[in-house]
Amino acid sequence: MSANQKTAEHQRIEEQNKAAVSWENWGPYLSERQWGTVREDYSAQGDAWNYFPHDHARSRAYRWGEDGMAGFCDSKQRFCLSLALWNGQDAILKERLFGLTNHEGNHGEDVKELYYYLDALPSHAYLKMLYKYPQQAYPYSRLVEENRKRDRKQPEFELLDTGLFDSDRYFDVFVEYAKAEADDILMRITAHNRGNADAPLHVIPQLWFRNTWSWGYDDTRPVVSVTETQHEIKVGHHTLGDYYCYCDGAPNLLFTDNDTNTPKLYGHEAKGYFKDAFHEAIVNNQNQAVNPERKGTKAGAHYIFTIPAHAHQVVYLRLTRQSNPQPFTDAEQIFNTRIAETDAFYKAIGGSLVFNTIMHGRINR
Repeated sequence: MSANQKTAEHQRIEEQNKAAVSWENWGPYLSERQWGTVREDYSAQGDAWNYFPHDHARSRAYRWGEDGMAGFCDSKQRFCLSLALWNGQDAILKERLFGLTNHEGNHGEDVKELYYYLDALPSHAYLKMLYKYPQQAYPYSRLVEENRKRDRKQPEFELLDTGLFDSDRYFDVFVEYAKAEADDILMRITAHNRGNADAPLHVIPQLWFRNTWSWGYDDTRPVVSVTETQHEIKVGHHTLGDYYCYCDGAPNLLFTDNDTNTPKLYGHEAKGYFKDAFHEAIVNNQNQAVNPERKGTKAGAHYIFTIPAHAHQVVYLRLTRQSNPQPFTDAEQIFNTRIAETDAFYKAIGGSLVFNTIMHGRINR
């Protein structure tokens, strides 16, 4: 590569290699699924699938990792960002990917979702993914039941086989991250209604600390809380440091703790605000589940939209070291710049500009 082909991304890679700027400190290090893995298995028989099932995931704090859709976190996974959705029909919030465990699928373990990683830079200065979300209730039970009926010689029963995407009754939800600086991160969520009728959609960007305080080796509990401005979320962690989080518009800010709901799962007598509080408040209208003092170790911004047919809605979030009274005035410019830099980087290393244009999702249908 000649000197005149050096791109902005090549410069970031050089800065990272020289340890001048930690561009890789924040990235897509969040798992799509932590439930049902040996990492979280403490069963006597080593039965990870049954010890920590999907149905526990929204209510039970993990120890060794976290999960979430379109996730983003620091390299030590102390603080995490991800997306939750609700179409008004599902029995639970869509916070993580659902799949069949090893003994449920006729071909073994299998995720039953439609999601696509569309673009990325090595420095994680720009990332893009697509999640396809049905407007009708997600068929959790049917996917399990139909696949259990089939033997290994038969095809799998997939999400598309349920008919939920017929007549284009779904949302295309694009999630993008762009870094203004190494520790100044923008998140953009663009939800397209592909159907022929208006449809409701709840969009809930979430931010939380991994639970490191319940296992006996780190008793310090970090905190997220609303500042006096009532529009700014302060993030305080004893090793990560302080950050500020901003959500555009006027969403309802929700707070709870990333703690296991032991009364629900185990019948214990315990008071507090638990990991599944947003599910309880949004899906079950149990507003007492969230902390009225607007602080905790987990926060969410609850947006409620009715998206017209063939229209879309955009939501921005920003996480930054510095307090910023106007956090979104340059948001679109930053995304446009990072997208152009992504095209330039892959063109410089021999990629096709046409290919990158498609991968950016500009051809959406």
